[in-house]
Amino acid sequence: MSDRSSTASGHGHQETRVCFCGLPCPLRTSSSKDNPGRRYVGCPKFKDGTETHCKFFDWIDDPVNDRICAMLSELKTKNKLLEDQLRHKDVVESRLYFLLIAICGLCLALCSMLMYVIFGVPQGIDRRRLFF
Repeated sequence: MSDRSSTASGHGHQETRVCFCGLPCPLRTSSSKDNPGRRYVGCPKFKDGTETHCKFFDWIDDPVNDRICAMLSELKTKNKLLEDQLRHKDVVESRLYFLLIAICGLCLALCSMLMYVIFGVPQGIDRRRLFF
């Protein structure tokens, strides 16, 4: 089917494929289980569902072998695990930051009370209005 399509010069060294409708075909990447990461071009009307399409489709990359699929699956699993660990680290970090602020506030209050006990109230301050 792809032998009936034409090409037009694109930006840089890549060619822009044109489908049987005469429309430029966007380069897409498959996310299917059978062809993960494999690039392809196809009629741009195919996925919009509103118009009929010319059924032009062509793989850009060679098929992915089983070893590559297994490696890709393993990398995706590791990536998800690392993203989960990062989210957990961020939650723990924000809780520790809140705890640090609370401890600093408590230390400031305790130091103020200790200074009051040791040195008393400075002259000219009304003791009845000190804490209220």
